[in-house]
Amino acid sequence: MKKIIKSLKVIVIITIFAMAFFIPNDNKIQAKTLRQLKEELAQKEAELKSGQDNKKYTEDQIKQKKDTINTINREIQGIGVEIDDLTIEIEKLSEEIELKEEEIKKIMNYYQLSNGESAYLEYVFKAADYTDFIYRMAISEQLSNYNDKLIDEYNNKIKENEKKKEELAKKKVELNDKQVKLQKELQSLGSQLGSIMDENVTLEDDIASLKKMVDTYENSYNCKLDDDLNECSAGKLPPDVRFIRPLYSGTITSNYGWYDPWGTGNYSWHYGMDIGTWHGNYVYPAANGRVAYITYRASCGGNMVYVHHNINGERYTTGYFHLATVRVNVGDIVTVDKALGTVGGTSAEWWDSCSTGAHLHFQIAYSNIPSQAGFYSAFAAKSFDPRKVINFPCYGCYFKDKTTKY
Repeated sequence: MKKIIKSLKVIVIITIFAMAFFIPNDNKIQAKTLRQLKEELAQKEAELKSGQDNKKYTEDQIKQKKDTINTINREIQGIGVEIDDLTIEIEKLSEEIELKEEEIKKIMNYYQLSNGESAYLEYVFKAADYTDFIYRMAISEQLSNYNDKLIDEYNNKIKENEKKKEELAKKKVELNDKQVKLQKELQSLGSQLGSIMDENVTLEDDIASLKKMVDTYENSYNCKLDDDLNECSAGKLPPDVRFIRPLYSGTITSNYGWYDPWGTGNYSWHYGMDIGTWHGNYVYPAANGRVAYITYRASCGGNMVYVHHNINGERYTTGYFHLATVRVNVGDIVTVDKALGTVGGTSAEWWDSCSTGAHLHFQIAYSNIPSQAGFYSAFAAKSFDPRKVINFPCYGCYFKDKTTKY
């Protein structure tokens, strides 16, 4: 049994070593062809068209909801007026009943109810003769019947109006509930529209960037459809039109300028921006460019990658510090969707002594700083606040993609 276990251990160890030797090396950036770039452009344009259609549909839905809400508001106002009118009518009817009763009392002077029958005794017994007596009896009966009928009619009218008031009040509550529901739907549609518009703006920026890239590769570099873009643009910087955030998600933990990373009260000048995120998160170029220089296992900064850029004819250099791994080589053409490496900065990167935890230090400088002695000094001297060219959220705020504007 012990021999079998020992044999199994040997097999497991051999398997692990074999896997290590056969894991594909993806340190090199996979090159695109001009055809793939054009296909990506066409896909982005199709997404934008779909987004614009979705925007129009959502706007139509919002208009319909608003029209319905306006109609409900008018109905609610109408119900309020109708309830007020009914209240006034009920009050008038009550006053008329009181006046009628007073009028009958004045005519009769004396009113008596007996077994449900009316007898106006004082009025009747003052008759001058028998004929007058009969006449007064008839008049008394008519007045009594008229009075009872009138009061019944008024009371029925009041009941009907009260019932109508209750129905209108119930309808008003239902309309108010419907209005609240529509307002929530409208708010949701508004948020949806905002997201669609943000996505459309991002797509428009991407399309503008891709068009510029296609034009440069096609007309300036004379690349053919199936040429490797790295090869046909060798020695030249790929063009781009803007910078974007170098991570898909993270939290701004330090800004450019004076800061106290260790909380000791000793402030120093921070030449870049720190973005807190998880260990191993992918780091991307902030724009298309070429890897200019790589420093491995520096005592302060760890693995560091520098990239040269050509943004609308202006030259820049970006730096990415505290990397756990590096996935590119000097001279590689890099695009915004290909990882430079992964986030480090923890105790796992024991050689990096000036990191406070998993984060990316991102730095940007004017001009293509050459790789030579005193390189970082020159890079720091020309560095500036990344917020000048990239839309980052506020200090302590979290972002969840590379392009949404804050």
